[in-house]
Amino acid sequence: MTPGLFEQPAWAGFRGIFQESEARLGWLMVILGVARIGGLIVNGARKHVTPMIRQVSAGIGCMIWFGIVYGFATSGVVSTWLAIYPLFGIGELVNIHRAAHDQGETRNGKAS
Repeated sequence: MTPGLFEQPAWAGFRGIFQESEARLGWLMVILGVARIGGLIVNGARKHVTPMIRQVSAGIGCMIWFGIVYGFATSGVVSTWLAIYPLFGIGELVNIHRAAHDQGETRNGKAS
């Protein structure tokens, strides 16, 4: 990790959340990323659709992206995060909706 990363003004919100522990944030993101990749592997390996795994992983992704938005927003520094990261969070909301729709089709016998 980059030592002193949270000392920059743009990271002030993250510093408040993670009490100046870049390593804690880094390991949390690694663990959640590996869990999401594992869920996608299981989803791709199963013959039948597993929308619950997709819903949970998209929900975690949504919390991560909006958490990043919150961290930057509380720093008071306006940057490109304002145009990019909220869209990633909205994209995860769309993924949750699509997975829920697939779950409804699977439950009602309309999935092919």
